[in-house]
Amino acid sequence: MSRQKRGVLTSLVSLTAISLLVAGCGSSTGSTTPSAAPTNEAKEPVSLKIMGNYDSPTLSEADQKFVKSLEEKNNVKVQFDIPPITGYAERLQLMLASGTYPDLVFFPGTTDVSFQNAVKDGILLPVNAYIDKFPELKKYTYPTALDSLKVKNDGDIYGIPRTSILRNDGFWVRNDWLQNVGVTVPADGQVTIEQFEDILKKFTFNDPDKNGKNDTYGYAGYVNVQTKVFEPVLTGPFGALGWQESKNGTYKYMDSKFDTSTTRYKDALAFTAKLYKEGVFDPDSATNDDTKSRERFWRGMTGVYPGFAGHYTWHLPEIQKQTPSADLTYIWVKGADGKILNAGATGATGAWGFWAITKTSKNPLKAAQFLNSWITDDTWTIVKDGYEGNDYTVKDGQKVGITPLPKDYVRTNTMRRAYDESFFIKVGTPQAVVDKIKPWLKTAVETAVVSKDLGYVPEAAKKPNYQDYKKTWDQTIMKIIMGKEPVDKFTELQSGWYKNGGDEYAKQMNDYIAGLKK
Repeated sequence: MSRQKRGVLTSLVSLTAISLLVAGCGSSTGSTTPSAAPTNEAKEPVSLKIMGNYDSPTLSEADQKFVKSLEEKNNVKVQFDIPPITGYAERLQLMLASGTYPDLVFFPGTTDVSFQNAVKDGILLPVNAYIDKFPELKKYTYPTALDSLKVKNDGDIYGIPRTSILRNDGFWVRNDWLQNVGVTVPADGQVTIEQFEDILKKFTFNDPDKNGKNDTYGYAGYVNVQTKVFEPVLTGPFGALGWQESKNGTYKYMDSKFDTSTTRYKDALAFTAKLYKEGVFDPDSATNDDTKSRERFWRGMTGVYPGFAGHYTWHLPEIQKQTPSADLTYIWVKGADGKILNAGATGATGAWGFWAITKTSKNPLKAAQFLNSWITDDTWTIVKDGYEGNDYTVKDGQKVGITPLPKDYVRTNTMRRAYDESFFIKVGTPQAVVDKIKPWLKTAVETAVVSKDLGYVPEAAKKPNYQDYKKTWDQTIMKIIMGKEPVDKFTELQSGWYKNGGDEYAKQMNDYIAGLKK
């Protein structure tokens, strides 16, 4: 099959297929079921249109091969629409407004306004019955991810999660710099808050790269891409774990940001402001996004970068382009209780975005089946490792990764399995590296804590006074971290939150969390 034009792949496969063609229709209630109508044998492949968000608008040759195999397996023909990644949100809005929908559409998160409006307008189908029907979808999806998609709080699930492991992210640290400044971290990579601060200071002031210049910084800071402001460097070590049970607060469940009965979030904020004042932040942090921050880490301008433990074989080669002798290690920061718990990354629910089925899909069951086939046992090894000759060769019975490893974005970034951190150990990774990163991945999974809000946004958050105060909140947090406002300003900020709709927000969030337990 030839390489396709930008943004669109049409792959036609005609088969004498045995897959079921079922025109299942979603209802507006949780009782949605696949059609009980007779399931005629499909003589022609079922067409599926998929709008996805990928790093490349075209499919690699291996991606095309993989998609073709799933087409044959499911008796479908697939047409991908892949807008440029930087314009995906705009294209998503235009598509939803057009009235012409693909069968499957990718949404980055449940807080996306386009998604919420699409649910409200009845454009998206509940998928409960499809998840029940396909065992892999249920087995390899976190229950929290499915719960997060019950956005109407009535039991209906409005998407099939693109799962990634639920994890606790720590920090990448220049190991060669540690040696140069005389710091040894524990074998388990768990350091105290004081040790963490000491590393940042020595990376800033002790010439860790030994070039005789005062040109390095400890922390690779950046602003939140949505709010454009800083967030505290450490939250988990200070006990700020998102929405959890509150022992002494007014409400049963509270985010420590808003809980006046605890200083956990304020303590994390104060620690971050202290670091900023000490000068260990990259001076460009206030204008850096994650990408720029990462690039400066790779270039040897900063020595500690927050990130996922599974990215060793991504970061190290980039850093070694600048400094061939560079080395990396990974650390977590312990709280006063000695624990390294942290609110999980990846949306905090185990969903790295999700696929929604639209109301105009002529065969939603087939759409769900197509996604399910991505993670069945006979396919999963290919998803992880790719193809011999394209992604690896075999030598002495062992897979040897091809360098550089091809970027097969569709194969690797469409569906993944929950609880399977082995996905992040790339094919052909040397055993010594596997032995290094497996414990990191294991710890990352075991210490992740789920915030009980699951990303839910109460209706109270949409009121004008609340939205206006959210801007005040974000700007004030930024000012506190940068030393333009005292840390005690946070107490006043909390009080203002309650006066501007926070109470209603907390009540609605508590109702939502309590409802999940029913």
